[in-house]
Amino acid sequence: MRIEQIMRHDPTRVGPDEPVSRLIEWYANPGNRSRYTYVVDKDGVLVGVVTMLELLGLFLPPELVDSHENGALSEPEVIHKVKDILQTNKSRPVRDLMRTDLPTVRASSFFLDARLLLRGRGVTALPVVDGAGVLVGEVTRRVLIRLLDNILRDPDLFELKKDSKQLFETSSEFFIG
Repeated sequence: MRIEQIMRHDPTRVGPDEPVSRLIEWYANPGNRSRYTYVVDKDGVLVGVVTMLELLGLFLPPELVDSHENGALSEPEVIHKVKDILQTNKSRPVRDLMRTDLPTVRASSFFLDARLLLRGRGVTALPVVDGAGVLVGEVTRRVLIRLLDNILRDPDLFELKKDSKQLFETSSEFFIG
């Protein structure tokens, strides 16, 4: 069974010059279950990823949290500082915040390759790229659990031919860019 058969085919993507305020809107959307927003260039080539953790780190930096925790800042002072940080950074381009160290997998890879990377790197999702580095999908822990659920319901699922392109419909709830 290949990753192309189980991957989400439309992961959330954004251009590197998009302001980080758009990502806050995206992650605040109640229907959003994705934790990753992939940064792609004009040709769709994966150049990075931004997660909720990077956003929280930018707008709620550890030193601010620590200052409140140790009593150096009151709640009103924290709120004032958060507002200042939001105003200062809301227009920063995503490229300033993105990580570039996320491992990738190919659509033609065996599905266990994704599990090894997910576990080994401690991430919840992996971008799927083609030979030119173009983002073509995403495989997540949730997708692998969905695969297990489908196999429980239909034990013959593993007998699918290698050329079967998509095992079940997966899609993201929202799309930026």
